[in-house]
Amino acid sequence: MAPRPVSFPRITRRAPALLGLALVLLVLGGSARLAVAEPAAQFRLGGGQPYVGMPVQLDLVVEGLAESPAPAVPALVIPGVTVTPMGVTPDTRRTVQIINGRRSDSVQVTWVLRWRLEVSKAGRLRIPATTVVQGTTRVTAPAGEVDVETVPTSDAMKIALDLPQRPVFVGETVPVTLTWTFRAQPQDQSFSVPMLSGDAFTASAPPATDPRARTITLSAGAKDLALPYTLDEVDVGGVRHNRLSVTLFVAPRQTGSIAIPPAAVVAALPVGRADFFGNAPTRLFRATDIPRTLEVKALPESGRPPTYAGAVGDQFSIEVRTSRSVVSRGEPVDLDVTVKSNQPLDTLSLGKLDGEGRLPKDKFSVPAEPPTGELADQGKTKRFKITAQVIGPATEIPALAFSYFDPVKGTYQTIHSEPIALSVRGSTIVGAGDVVSGTRTPPGAPTAAPVDDGALVNAELALSSVSAAHDRPIGGALLWLLVGLFHAVPLALFGLRTWQLRTRDAREDAAEVRAARRRVEELLTSAGTTPARDLAGPLGGALRELARVLGRAGDEAALLARTETEAFSPTGGQQPLSAAVRADVAGLVRDWLAAARRRPAARSGAALALLVATAALAAPRLAHAGPLEDGRAAYREAMTLTGAPSQRRAAFARAATSLAEAARALPGRPELLADWGNAALGGGDVAIATLAYRRALAIDATSARARHNLAWLRGRQPEAFRPRADTGATATLLFFHAWPRAHRLLVGAAAFACVLLLLVPWGGRRRGSLTGLAALPLIVWLAMVTSVVLEDRHADDAVVMDDVVMRAADSAGAPAALGQPVPRGAEVTIVEARDAWTRIRIASGAAGWVPGGAVERVLR
Repeated sequence: MAPRPVSFPRITRRAPALLGLALVLLVLGGSARLAVAEPAAQFRLGGGQPYVGMPVQLDLVVEGLAESPAPAVPALVIPGVTVTPMGVTPDTRRTVQIINGRRSDSVQVTWVLRWRLEVSKAGRLRIPATTVVQGTTRVTAPAGEVDVETVPTSDAMKIALDLPQRPVFVGETVPVTLTWTFRAQPQDQSFSVPMLSGDAFTASAPPATDPRARTITLSAGAKDLALPYTLDEVDVGGVRHNRLSVTLFVAPRQTGSIAIPPAAVVAALPVGRADFFGNAPTRLFRATDIPRTLEVKALPESGRPPTYAGAVGDQFSIEVRTSRSVVSRGEPVDLDVTVKSNQPLDTLSLGKLDGEGRLPKDKFSVPAEPPTGELADQGKTKRFKITAQVIGPATEIPALAFSYFDPVKGTYQTIHSEPIALSVRGSTIVGAGDVVSGTRTPPGAPTAAPVDDGALVNAELALSSVSAAHDRPIGGALLWLLVGLFHAVPLALFGLRTWQLRTRDAREDAAEVRAARRRVEELLTSAGTTPARDLAGPLGGALRELARVLGRAGDEAALLARTETEAFSPTGGQQPLSAAVRADVAGLVRDWLAAARRRPAARSGAALALLVATAALAAPRLAHAGPLEDGRAAYREAMTLTGAPSQRRAAFARAATSLAEAARALPGRPELLADWGNAALGGGDVAIATLAYRRALAIDATSARARHNLAWLRGRQPEAFRPRADTGATATLLFFHAWPRAHRLLVGAAAFACVLLLLVPWGGRRRGSLTGLAALPLIVWLAMVTSVVLEDRHADDAVVMDDVVMRAADSAGAPAALGQPVPRGAEVTIVEARDAWTRIRIASGAAGWVPGGAVERVLR
């Protein structure tokens, strides 16, 4: 059964160049060029007639655009329709013409933008006009309409989606089977499996074992899965049915109870009797599964190994091979890491290779990004190619750990590869006192050799107090709450006071209206018992007053005349006003008040309602207090070992290790970082000490210990590697640049509050003296804002962690770019990062390449 054609409005295009113009060009001997049509776009509906609940492809065909860049797929929003972008593809046609020996090339590009639509209800579907943009060119496809029909159901076929009967874990790859049973031979079947189109699951096809196997195509979001199927016969209620079964794999990406909409199939089934040739008329029918639910559990947090990178399964193996076993220090070595499993490994990641359980950072340098692998063995094997650079003394490629979560056992498992022996020949990176050419550094030249215990005379090695180690500059939500309050409260007060002054007259008029209305209401209340003659005068005066304040003077004249007529009648001294007159007076007052409410009036501003909800912010976590206490204890022990230099240095090294762990667990604490730097300095590690002091000063540039000891370390560096401190007039004038960022934000916010409070018209008008005083806090506010906006946080600053040769290119065989190695602890600027190499610039301005693992950024 062929679907009805669906047509959209066509786009009119201009014709090519006139034939006469082409003939003129030929006569003149010019090159014949094809005229470029103006860009045009139109929608095309693929797959025939759209039906409720079944996916259909919508194409937007654009002609006349350039060959590059690819136009962005615009957002397409259609009420009641699930729209999935499918990308954009070009159709390029190149033609070559040779006329009179001259060659003319032309290119015609047709861009096709695709979406998948799934309509939820029958009726008229309108596709809105859509604009495609390529650079400065814009082309719009006109809107179109198409009818969406509903397909009846039939008992002649059924569809079912079989899910695991147990809770699964997030990231676990599980098989899902789609079963379709039918009696008669169907035609033009189309499947809809919403489980594959959402964001809750990642779907993949099983490996293709037989290239000749027949497949069906299922839509999975922006891609299509070609799935092999099996076809057999089963008995259903005593009737033989054909059964088509398809198995695919899905991995949940979110936890919780996931509701899965029902799968569906639409197919043309024969109805009625077949003709002489065996062909029977067909009609479209639909079969729908039932909604299902899958429970997805989160992976446990406890016991998670540091080498875990998201793998979930019950069988894994890892093997590592190397390109060579003899290398020189500084040379790369290629590693081939192979991971095998009993399930598809499409989404498998190896994780970082320089972490715990992997390649040591002090011996190997690897790319910062995790490697991407290549699938093999029908998707159950994944190979990763890694280039590691040997930067330190190493005797082996250590056993690499690979961790995965076993959903059957419910625990994390860790396996290891076999270690590989490695021989590192003579170092290509010389010490700080040697020259690359082999000559010696002149006697007396300063170097950055490790600091011995006797050289720490001028260093400030005092340990901070326990409370200071936990101190952290104000920041996060509390900082922005205070800055917001400093800005919002004065602004609200300024606005409230200004509104009060501007609406004072209007509010006074409103009070006058309320008093006049209340007087009229009181007289009307007593009008039922008071004689008309006694009431007429006061009531008339009250009405006139109300008319005056409401601007309705004169409207009451006729009614007052009736009142006076009744008041001076023969019975006016004994009887009250008639009910009709009282009702007319009340009605007139209501009309006046209703008209007054409809008139435009100054908006009555709401009273200032400031709710300072300073919720109890979570106090800084004091977890990991163990490393902090261990580090402080080892530091105090080192300070007592004055007569044993080697033991003192070992104690400082232990303190540095523990304090480094504490600094990672408690970030943003400058005094703790200064303690870490002091411990490293006492242990003789100038690189770690410099890095810790720089990180402390990045948080609080006024930290006295970090500033003093960093200046002391810089004084020990060779002249070419010694950063220049800015101590000129500009630094003195802009002294507040050294303040912590939070302090500048708070000072600026307080100055802004002072400006507005001085400008508030407290006494009914702004005082000139107070307005003049606002200039000073205004200058402070501008200075703080400018300092925060224009500050350079030196995001590319780094510290060299080991003596390293700076080379002229990103290769271990490139010549040296400097006559001496860059010493440990040298402060440099990262210019460029490329694979396993990093280009740096030293203080003197010279630049070159070093292994990526040899430098550490100050700001992580």
